[in-house]
Amino acid sequence: MAMRYIESEFRRMGHLGAAKAVAGLREEMSPQLRTQFGTDDIPLPDQPTPAKKDKPQDVLSLTVREFKASPLTPELVTKTFQTIWQVRGESAGLEVVVAPCDRSAKELRELAKAGRRIGYLPEQSMTQENRPLFAKMFPQLGSHSVQEGNSVTNEANRFGWFDYEANVDAPYLDTTEDQLRERIAADGRLEMNVSEYIVASEDSKLFTGKFLDQGNTWARLLGSRDGGKVVFAGLGSGGGLLVGWGLDPQGHGPDVGGRSVGVKKA
Repeated sequence: MAMRYIESEFRRMGHLGAAKAVAGLREEMSPQLRTQFGTDDIPLPDQPTPAKKDKPQDVLSLTVREFKASPLTPELVTKTFQTIWQVRGESAGLEVVVAPCDRSAKELRELAKAGRRIGYLPEQSMTQENRPLFAKMFPQLGSHSVQEGNSVTNEANRFGWFDYEANVDAPYLDTTEDQLRERIAADGRLEMNVSEYIVASEDSKLFTGKFLDQGNTWARLLGSRDGGKVVFAGLGSGGGLLVGWGLDPQGHGPDVGGRSVGVKKA
């Protein structure tokens, strides 16, 4: 009760005169207080419990659970990635606008059946110069490719909706650079760049618990170069990204593949 509490606090602090004054006021107001509050003191107002702000990871986890439990529709995809990029954008001090998904429900089902996943690359982060935004969103990357003044170029700067191979291990294994280029073209696909690879890898972690090429394979990314040479990339279980350029164009092996992207044809 408020007035008794104030009185006791004054007594505790040695302000006996003030405590006596509060006690007298309470006694004087006692009949009115009983009528109004049913007690001889002024009740303390209820203190509102501060609203808890959900942690970013909790928001993302809930979003992914809802996505997996719902029918695959363009509206669901749009809503899901709007939330994902809102969280990511806030971590970089950036407001990201996600356009409505450009695939139909049928096209989304066909992508899933083909082992592909849809993703979204914001216009603000599609270029070599803007790629350092990813260092703020995903600080665990630790790669020179997301640092200011990085030397990793993109052959083409695309943004918006794209799809990619969802399997954690790279496709197109045991191919040389030329063989990979030919096979991607034959499949009617485009050559993935580092910016797309980062987004796809982070999405893979959200939806599967593993990054692309986590531990087992390396992926040539024909859409990016460093010093004029095609780069290859892979991630560790902690999310660290390695982007290198020392793979010989004729080099190939059972753990070296490549990745591609698909976009909606006009």
